[in-house]
Amino acid sequence: MLNKRIRVENTGLYDLGPDALDDDLKQAVLRCIESQMLAASEQIHAFVADPTALEKVSESALAATLEQKRNVHGIASDRSISNVISFGAAHIEGAVIDDGVKKERLEVDRRMGLKLENLFDTARPLSVTSSGHFWYPKGSYMSWHTNSKVPGWRIYINYAEEEGRSFFRYQDPHSGNICTLNDKHWNVRVFRIMADQPFWHCVYSDTNRFSLGYMIKPDTPHRSMLTRIRKKLKL
Repeated sequence: MLNKRIRVENTGLYDLGPDALDDDLKQAVLRCIESQMLAASEQIHAFVADPTALEKVSESALAATLEQKRNVHGIASDRSISNVISFGAAHIEGAVIDDGVKKERLEVDRRMGLKLENLFDTARPLSVTSSGHFWYPKGSYMSWHTNSKVPGWRIYINYAEEEGRSFFRYQDPHSGNICTLNDKHWNVRVFRIMADQPFWHCVYSDTNRFSLGYMIKPDTPHRSMLTRIRKKLKL
């Protein structure tokens, strides 16, 4: 379960594994995925796998980007870094906007928001907002990027239809080593984005892979997703 106590001032990546999610939360995610697949039927029919996807997430691809002194912030500012199907983000070109997906995602967010209170070891209230909702079909990728324009902790729940056919890859910001985390069916990964210390990461998938992300920061008035969810659901 999500009961690991991470200090908010820490850095690095935490791969929490499938046991971090309880069965009720997994079922909520699966319902959301089912809704996504219905809503994106046209997009998946038109999807074309990229034969160069693995090359785009290679160590040499990162080296070339670093040599050019580029900072690739993410898909919102550069849609060309990925061929994923995106949901709910009107600022991302081609994103699927669907009321059914929105409803199921809100239920996942409600369940996840309540559990995140146990994840971080801090006396400060935290703001939790949704950040990234993607379907990676077979032959999809998200090339190297940093998300450094929006610092804070990121949490991703991933579901992969086939184990070992997709992965999350990152460069350790301290050692510079490239680390590859092969996906199980269920994955929960937590990492910190810092403006002054780029956390380069990327994703590749040779199966249907579904990803729901969250961003965690110290709370400020009117920003807490958990507060908004409770108001909407009258909790």
